Amino acid sequence: MMDSCYNCDCHKKIFRLNKVSSCPDCRGSSVQSPVPSNFTSGAIWRNPETKKIVVSLLNKSDIARTVTVSVVDWQNCAQAEMPKEAFLCGESQPSLFYDTPTPLTFTIPAKKLLVVHATPQNAWLSNDSCYEVLVKSPGDPVVPGDPVFPTDPVIFNTWGINDAGVPQEGNTVLHQQFYRTFFV
Repeated sequence: MMDSCYNCDCHKKIFRLNKVSSCPDCRGSSVQSPVPSNFTSGAIWRNPETKKIVVSLLNKSDIARTVTVSVVDWQNCAQAEMPKEAFLCGESQPSLFYDTPTPLTFTIPAKKLLVVHATPQNAWLSNDSCYEVLVKSPGDPVVPGDPVFPTDPVIFNTWGINDAGVPQEGNTVLHQQFYRTFFV
């Protein structure tokens, strides 16, 4: 005898919003697959002229959003957190908020830009000069995440700059190039 729910979406692990089903386990379910809100740039080979790593985070939503930014130096596989400074833009003058070698957690006000500068340590060492940018950003609680075309309330980009502030070739990762992951 076949289970009456055998063809139900819940048995196939496919979830749709507002579905109609005769399956008692699935009826009224509005479960949707979660969309990861943790991101990684992957390992970036640092251009020898890169003196600072810049991460810009634009909160495009109408409410404040809390983000966590980590810039990890993979020099000699040590995974050391780089010291960072954060500047909140949109004020009469940018304000310095942080200076730490730990992951930075900051609440960005609505419609504001946060710029983080991370400084590689031992930049004079040329071997294994890789780094990674990790961002934990909130999902949008009003509009549930779409696993195919997710909407992100905070848009972020990263690039490496030289002493003159010029972006260095190969050290730019734009928002859509970050990899979504469940773990940071």
